[in-house]
Amino acid sequence: MKNILIIGASSELAQRTIDELKNVEDINIYTTSRQTNIIDERVKEFHLDVTNVEEFLLLKDRFKNIEFETIINFAGIAIAGAIEELNETELKKQLEVNLFGFLRIIKYLSPLIQKKGKLINVSSMASYGVFPFIAPYCISKAAADILLNLFSVESNIEKGIKIVSIRPGAIATKFWESSLVLNEQTLKESKKFQNEMLFLKKNVQKNSLKAKNPINTAQKIASIVQLKNPKTVYNIGMDAKIASLTRFLPNCVTNNLIRCILKSRLKKENK
Repeated sequence: MKNILIIGASSELAQRTIDELKNVEDINIYTTSRQTNIIDERVKEFHLDVTNVEEFLLLKDRFKNIEFETIINFAGIAIAGAIEELNETELKKQLEVNLFGFLRIIKYLSPLIQKKGKLINVSSMASYGVFPFIAPYCISKAAADILLNLFSVESNIEKGIKIVSIRPGAIATKFWESSLVLNEQTLKESKKFQNEMLFLKKNVQKNSLKAKNPINTAQKIASIVQLKNPKTVYNIGMDAKIASLTRFLPNCVTNNLIRCILKSRLKKENK
């Protein structure tokens, strides 16, 4: 039996992925989240707040006799706002979950991965750093991807852990609704970028309803879990694939393109 550990299992995308994995034979599913709410005899639930080191230590001790074939991290939040008005406390809150939370997963839980097992981080197309007014989120995702890649370089060669960064585009989940609540004050109080914040809010509301169906992404993630030799990066969705192409363009070209798109959409929105 393969043991799979899913971090941040309360997210909608994680739950959809768990539903897909429950249909696979020979898999034991372990999950962690801040609220345990997945009631199923095939799923073993544990509490974990990725910002709490003590909880990691307790969990590591509890799992000391278990080898995991795969660990998947879904934990994450999204902080928005213009860089000129960015509150440092808010940036630290973003990094505490998406970056330092992932660092703790590597430090305390990756030693539990079996030889030639997999460590998968559910990142985002935001990691390409081309989306204005969500810089904290972009920074956290890009930094976590760098952390994952260098962990692969530095980790024990004999163990051969395979690392995977999954970078989906916009997905219609409750993540958008929770992000609006988290950023409510920022979106209201911007002085210089009121039109941009209003546009951002409307775009988030639209994505919560009309973005990519989460089932398709969950199915893709579940299929990657079952691969013996997965790729290191998966861009899921056309928007994610387009975002990935910016790596091959000069920064000035990419930046001018994004400015033009944003200006056009703001103008359309304000008509």
